[in-house]
Amino acid sequence: MIDEASVFDHRQMGTEFSENEYSDAYPPGYERHYWHRARSAILKSYVHAFCGLSDTLLEIGAARGHYVSILRKAGFDAYGCDLGDPWVHEEVRPFVFTKTDFADIDKGLRERVTTVLLLDVLEHIEQPVTFIEAIFQALPALRSVIIAVPARQELWSNFDEHYRHFIRYDLAELRKLALLSCLSIKSYSYFFHALYVPALLLKTLGMKRRAPLYAPKASPLHRLLGIAFWVESCLLPKNIYGTSLMCVCVKDDPI
Repeated sequence: MIDEASVFDHRQMGTEFSENEYSDAYPPGYERHYWHRARSAILKSYVHAFCGLSDTLLEIGAARGHYVSILRKAGFDAYGCDLGDPWVHEEVRPFVFTKTDFADIDKGLRERVTTVLLLDVLEHIEQPVTFIEAIFQALPALRSVIIAVPARQELWSNFDEHYRHFIRYDLAELRKLALLSCLSIKSYSYFFHALYVPALLLKTLGMKRRAPLYAPKASPLHRLLGIAFWVESCLLPKNIYGTSLMCVCVKDDPI
């Protein structure tokens, strides 16, 4: 358990995006980009494997609510919250709470949440152990956390600096975080394997990555690429490096 001062600390980190950062990362049509298409499919496979339709899911740092939307369409009782004030996809506006800390959502909902989604959130958090402890304190029914993070510190670039990351995770860092947070990793996998070598080559050559995400004009091409990266994630061994890493953690039983 953590004290009230620690819970207060997690609210003061200033990790919410500005309006310009939301526009950079989530321009209109961003959900059609192959990156989001592939990650949506990978996330759904994790949620189907580890959650039931009777579970209540909360995405912390939900931004415009795309992942809440796809999970609700898949039949899950999914909600989201975000410290910032982005525009939210119309179909999930009743289920995504902007300018809202997870500790401040409705008490009845907090007491129902069994799974939290942290999708590209932890890399923005300077003290992730305190952050995770505060989540478990605020959500008494919480059993599992699904985490997605940018992977491999050797790929650090202007992209990470642009979005104010503290770290790119690898499996060893995630295991250390889980241990310090009294969590057990039940499943994990690198993904976007085919992007690893090009990203490393860009870094080696000193070339900058394109930081703002663009909304695709050739949506059919991005649909095919999204499928290809999802299939890649299903077929390749989970330990092969990729530019992203996903895992499912559960709370350890008290000794």
